[in-house]
Amino acid sequence: MEKNLFGNKPVVVTGASGVIGTHLSIALAKKGVRVCAVVQNEHSINKAKRMHALYSLSSQETACIEWQYADITDFQDVCNVIQHAEYVFHCAGYVSFHAADKHTLHAINVEGTKNVVDACLQCGIKKLCHVSSVAALGKAIYTDMIDETCEYELEKKRSLYGYSKYLGELEVWRGIAEGLSAVIINPSVIIGFANKEQSSAHLFKTILQGMPFYTSGVTGYVSVHDVVDCMIVLMKSNIQAERFIVSAENLSYKTVFTYTAESLGVSAPRIYMPAWILHTVGIILTFLLFLMRKRSSITRHTAHTAYTVSRYSSQKLIHATSFSFRPIRNELARIGALYRTF
Repeated sequence: MEKNLFGNKPVVVTGASGVIGTHLSIALAKKGVRVCAVVQNEHSINKAKRMHALYSLSSQETACIEWQYADITDFQDVCNVIQHAEYVFHCAGYVSFHAADKHTLHAINVEGTKNVVDACLQCGIKKLCHVSSVAALGKAIYTDMIDETCEYELEKKRSLYGYSKYLGELEVWRGIAEGLSAVIINPSVIIGFANKEQSSAHLFKTILQGMPFYTSGVTGYVSVHDVVDCMIVLMKSNIQAERFIVSAENLSYKTVFTYTAESLGVSAPRIYMPAWILHTVGIILTFLLFLMRKRSSITRHTAHTAYTVSRYSSQKLIHATSFSFRPIRNELARIGALYRTF
């Protein structure tokens, strides 16, 4: 264990039952760091503990994690959990591409981040690491590679989620202008073991159930372990007032679907689905599920993204920290093996 990695006070991790927050809490505990793991309720703790069991934490490591209930949208709640800390990892966030979740996205990703920033300023926090997303970035103009200079285009608001993460970043930049030491990360699609309805973990469930179709889109992918390691490296460094894309590889959906199928021992998707068919299926499915008072997994945004080519560069992070990434194929193989036995 690395003694006094962040001093003797507990390190705050918001969203400690999410994919990033869970893995970060585990990584810090294994380094002997006291963690104030912030969650909403007991259900969140139970969900996180199921993940903890996979990593065989010792009793000493488990004792490093102290659970704390807090509502991220309540400023006083946030102050109460931050006031005795020096370092804060803000992992709490809400992901949705449904218009009906507009207010929830704003409350958690924007107002919640504002509360964290204000609490950090009020409590004299030494450093904040904020988890944003590549969805908060704009498109590249003169190259096919998106980097940190690609600013979000308000007139091309591609998703309510991306807009909420962009506004959340603005709160962090505002805090930096007011004297807060902070760093921002923008992960691409995160590959990590989790509840099969969480994050990209839903991909494994879909492939396992059988999915013969693929689309032509390309995007960036990164292991959750790389995201966590990167956050710790940046928090320990003297780097501040910067944001970094965290993305290991740019891969086509067909490639990722094929790697995932291989890891699960099932057939890979082999039929190309034209955009017009997916859009039509999405409209019909949305209508039918609306009648059943259920939600469709296909929205206008997800249908568009399925055919969008977005390539992300992590060169700024690599140059600043000499960080190296795990191969995505290896990560998918590891996680697929876990799902087959879990």
